Amino acid sequence: MDAKALWIPSPGVAELRPTTAPDPGPGEIRVRAIASGISSGTEMVLYHGLGPGGQAMTPSTCEGRWDLPVKYGYQSVGRVIDAGRDSGFSGGELVFCRFPHQDVYTIDATDPELVDRIPEFDPPEIAVLGNNVDVALTALLDVPVRLGDVVVVTGLGIVGMFCALLARRTAGRLVVVDPYAHRRDIALRLGADVAVEPAGAVAAVLEASDGRGSDISIEASGAASGLQLAIDCSGLEATVCVVGWYGAKEIPLVLAPQFYSQRLKLVSSSVLYAGSGLQPRWDLGRKLQTALELLPTLHPEEMISHRIPFAQAPDAFRLLDEHPEQTLAVTLDYT
Repeated sequence: MDAKALWIPSPGVAELRPTTAPDPGPGEIRVRAIASGISSGTEMVLYHGLGPGGQAMTPSTCEGRWDLPVKYGYQSVGRVIDAGRDSGFSGGELVFCRFPHQDVYTIDATDPELVDRIPEFDPPEIAVLGNNVDVALTALLDVPVRLGDVVVVTGLGIVGMFCALLARRTAGRLVVVDPYAHRRDIALRLGADVAVEPAGAVAAVLEASDGRGSDISIEASGAASGLQLAIDCSGLEATVCVVGWYGAKEIPLVLAPQFYSQRLKLVSSSVLYAGSGLQPRWDLGRKLQTALELLPTLHPEEMISHRIPFAQAPDAFRLLDEHPEQTLAVTLDYT
């Protein structure tokens, strides 16, 4: 079956290319996409040509190279239109697939890391946010927020916003940091105690914590300045959880004196694994299902700032690149 897929052939360029979605084999399904989400973190790193070279592509459905050209993406929602006899799926089922931006595709349905059967959402496109919630959930599994903790989140893209909303459930005080006013306004409306520009972050955290600094700092901006702020805001023996992905960017940091004198712990968080001994039980399937259960409680209707037709996908990438101050979650519409 004829199809179209989005490729990033070179820095600053996104284009649609013809491809095919072959008839599914016994363990495969063919899916017609409804919506897919563009990662303003990982995919923008690749769009700028800053992906790490020499590493295997993940997920396995992606093609090309991290350092371009690449066909990339991992949050697609669609309906099964054909199912192999051993796939365990039937036509019409709604699925979440870790697959690039493509209107029709064939995927291995026997791999639980690639395909999940999901409940009906109204509208179905909301389900693309499940992966973003999964990233935030993983961060909170890696670095649990205790009752009464002072938490700071640097970066209020869609992942940072979900980190803040999940942390809000147990945090004593929640401070969020972002340069863009509309993101700060959303976070305040949805429960943050304090929302500030980066220049005011340290002072705001000290005030919120009676001078102690944060107990937990969650870095979700994917920028060196965000990680620096997370370190600078942290209190004695606090934990800094790094959720943002930097690709091959050089990250200059000033560690002295804060990192050393405060005896900080730096924890990396990746959606592929839940740390702290949870991995045998909290696999990808369980995390995504939990994320989808949480999603309706996290104001998903306010999180999608732009819905752009798939035919205009290159414009969506330009929007994220040139006007991030206008965006939160950007989705591609295939209907």
